Amino acid sequence: MQMQAIAKGMAVGAAAGMLGYLVSSASSGEKSKLKRRTVKAAHAIGAVMDSVAELLH
Repeated sequence: MQMQAIAKGMAVGAAAGMLGYLVSSASSGEKSKLKRRTVKAAHAIGAVMDSVAELLH
């Protein structure tokens, strides 16, 4: 197994869990903001993981 794939999976799982908690307690106006921010955060996490993988190779 590749360490990068494992790390990405863990990050996505943590983000999904956090999103589920926040969405369950958010109002309807806050939900769309949370969705946009979560997508941006997921992209940022992916970029960080790719950068770390490049450093390790």
